[in-house]
Amino acid sequence: MGASTDVSSLVRNYWSVLLGNALEWYEFAIYGCMATYMEQNFFRGSVLATWLGFTATFVARPLGGIFLGILSDAFGRKLAVMLTIVGMLSGTVGQGLLPTPRGAGDSAWGSFGLVLLFSLRLLQGLCTGGEISTVSTYIVEVSGHESKGRCVALISITVNLGFLLARTVVWSLQLILGEERMLDWGWRLPFILALLPGAMALAGRRDLKESEEFQAQKEAREAGAANSKSGASLSEHFVNVLVGIGGVIAFAVFQYGGMVWTNSFLEKHGAPANMPMLAGMCSRVLQMVLSFFVGWFADCYGVALVTLASGAMLCCAGAPFFFLLASYPDNVANIFLIYGVGYGIIGAMVGTVVFMYCAELFPTSVRNLGVGISYNIGFSIFGGFAPLVAEASLGWSLYGPGLLLSAAGLLTLLTVVISMMGLRAGKLKLAYLRPELYFGMSSKSSGSGSKKPDSARQAQFTCVAGV
Repeated sequence: MGASTDVSSLVRNYWSVLLGNALEWYEFAIYGCMATYMEQNFFRGSVLATWLGFTATFVARPLGGIFLGILSDAFGRKLAVMLTIVGMLSGTVGQGLLPTPRGAGDSAWGSFGLVLLFSLRLLQGLCTGGEISTVSTYIVEVSGHESKGRCVALISITVNLGFLLARTVVWSLQLILGEERMLDWGWRLPFILALLPGAMALAGRRDLKESEEFQAQKEAREAGAANSKSGASLSEHFVNVLVGIGGVIAFAVFQYGGMVWTNSFLEKHGAPANMPMLAGMCSRVLQMVLSFFVGWFADCYGVALVTLASGAMLCCAGAPFFFLLASYPDNVANIFLIYGVGYGIIGAMVGTVVFMYCAELFPTSVRNLGVGISYNIGFSIFGGFAPLVAEASLGWSLYGPGLLLSAAGLLTLLTVVISMMGLRAGKLKLAYLRPELYFGMSSKSSGSGSKKPDSARQAQFTCVAGV
């Protein structure tokens, strides 16, 4: 079966997973796209308090990854993705219905709305942490062995589609309603509009089937014949968890300290009206277009090599790109060239196969839990606090956020280099899905010996685009 057939089959059979994932990230991105409205409605003009509200979701993400990871590894991927979509919808639509301190004044009702906002943001964090780890595990396990990179690229596409839809909806409502009505009540609409597509995704997920890998592992466990590999505990893979955390740092910081926070930075530092939003939309489209090429590169040369290259790219380009944005924030061509095109290329590199990078690190029996912990801790610590750190760093230097981006790229680069040294020395096993193609190396030179990956598909890998 060719790569194009694998991808089309995945979309046909698991559309509800992909739609739900796009919706999850739309819901998650809405708050960031409307930071100025949230700031005035809930936080009385405090920028740092507004981004603290954004960060609240990241506090709960590791807990969601752990709880739903355990649930998924024990009872199945389907149950986990059902719970995440229900919780995320409740948290999102609920935010659009809250009373606000701006509307209620100094009354207890306004304070109650603020408390509920943080509560619903925490619920979103729990569900987002479980959603991305379960979807990553699910898609990796049901995709074709030779085309996993291109199939996993669909996750990146739906993530960017969610962020793109959030920007498009907010921008369209701004044009239709104007600033005054958006501030008064229009900000509620993007939250509430998530209800209809969410209901469609929920209905579609009811008919999902478990992955063959999980089903085989479950049957072996129930029969009492599971070997030590399938019965492994996550404690045996502690170093792999650390490798996963380091591997997502570049993507986490770029996503929220680069894409999300920079939008508000440009708006407040002289950028023409709507230009940051339009450039951000162009960046998301470019990331979606480039995702399949990055996935193909991973299918040819390995997911670890792509992760290494993405860390190096952000390390080299993060600081100078932001320097240019900060130096000429009112220049339309500069905004589109850097924030639209430059950030689009970086985003595609750092974000396309990071989900597969984490999933590769763990065997089937603990894969969802391993991804849930490593990915979500990395995002919570480094991504969740990136807007706060970026905003605070402006007090030290106008170019502080750029140095933050480059430092994030360097940490991911070093993570891959150090982990590969351990792999070559035979002290680590990093690839459970495609050890024959992890860093452009054959299975004999990868440190995996003659061990086979725990995928049911062991076909000889051939790198031919579209075949």
